[in-house]
Amino acid sequence: MSNGTRTPPPDRSGVHPFPGVDDRAVRRRRPAVVLATVGSLGDLYPILCIARALTAAGFEARLALSPEDCEMARTWGLLATPVGPSQAETSQRLGRSRDQIAADVLRDASPMVNDVLLPMLPDLTAEMAPLMEGAGIVAGTTFALHAALAAEGAGLPYVPLVLQPMMTLSALDPPRARRFGLMAARPRTALTRAWNRSIMGLGRATLRRKHLRRLNAVREGLGLPAHTGTPLLDPGPADVPLRLGLWSPHFSPPPPDAPDGLEVIGFPPAPDGDLSFDIQNWLNAGPPPLVVTLGSIAQSLGGEAFWTEAVALARRMGLRVILLHGTADVPKGPDILSRPYVPHAPLFPQAAAILHHGGIGTTAEALRAGRPQLVLPVGGDQPDNAARLERLGLATVLPIASFKTSKAHKALASLLARFDYAGAADLAAQITAETAPREAVLRLTQTAQRPRR
Repeated sequence: MSNGTRTPPPDRSGVHPFPGVDDRAVRRRRPAVVLATVGSLGDLYPILCIARALTAAGFEARLALSPEDCEMARTWGLLATPVGPSQAETSQRLGRSRDQIAADVLRDASPMVNDVLLPMLPDLTAEMAPLMEGAGIVAGTTFALHAALAAEGAGLPYVPLVLQPMMTLSALDPPRARRFGLMAARPRTALTRAWNRSIMGLGRATLRRKHLRRLNAVREGLGLPAHTGTPLLDPGPADVPLRLGLWSPHFSPPPPDAPDGLEVIGFPPAPDGDLSFDIQNWLNAGPPPLVVTLGSIAQSLGGEAFWTEAVALARRMGLRVILLHGTADVPKGPDILSRPYVPHAPLFPQAAAILHHGGIGTTAEALRAGRPQLVLPVGGDQPDNAARLERLGLATVLPIASFKTSKAHKALASLLARFDYAGAADLAAQITAETAPREAVLRLTQTAQRPRR
């Protein structure tokens, strides 16, 4: 969306401290890598992690992000080009609050795609155009449709960055989410596998019915051929040399019917960060606490009583509690430490248990910590992530609408009684040892430098 008041794109999209003459010459010979995402911090952090690894390896990473995410990139030592509206602009356009928009997206993203994303695609694609000059490859997450269109228009290869196992849309390892409830969870026979494939085909047909006509109208306006695949799942006629699955194969191995070219390379690490002295002193002053978070967009979606019930759960279990509450109002007390946000990587390993929503970023850090988890999915991919954690024996799961102290206490106490701490620690070590950023850099840059057809 064009806006004369928006900060203009910076001349350089990556931060390279004091490059010398030789360094600049090398960089000019290397095609840049363009990275784009739309979504929560769980979508943003993996992109920033890959961008920083690209920069450290001597490649230029050009980030195309929302205005707010550009500011987050700056805290990582990266510069980014603002593409698209700010959160305030989006809220004003829709007449809905940030929390209402988050609830809408987690319940059903289709109206947001039709009413916001698709109408903005021409402007978003135009804003991407300056980043294509001198680039060798473009990569983006599911809702960054403008990145795929810009790559196709520039004749560049496009790499989908797949953040969640659910997005493999496998008939053999089917998603565990509301819209896939009719699928057989363990399709061991030819009949159940055929049934799952038919349900998945119906889901694809529904996406095409909802979005394909509007998407092709946008494509026609951009001078691109009609898309015959499934919007949001297939990038279209663009050159797609590979797909990168940004989760650990120890969490979910790629299924036999995964999309062509999918390589699952691991969870990119969370952002750097240390605990402040006051938080660490609070932790040292007593037994490990229950840590509670609903991620970056769902803090107010658990209902008015959520945070009170979470505190009551901790007290019933004899635990102190840390509430990572964002902008939500939360209870106070000597056994409560409340913060809008705390880096997960140094905090989670010090928890007795972690109560969270099942977002993929939070799931990754909870896996690295090796701690027991109570997962309360809100929507989107969260029920599927939760089911995979439960399958590994690492979590117990309750629908967030069913979250009451008595029920949660029974479920979490049962998990703690049978939890395999040694096995969880071994899995955590394997996941922590993965080198997803390095693997992403290797694959993206090799593809960017290959001869064009």
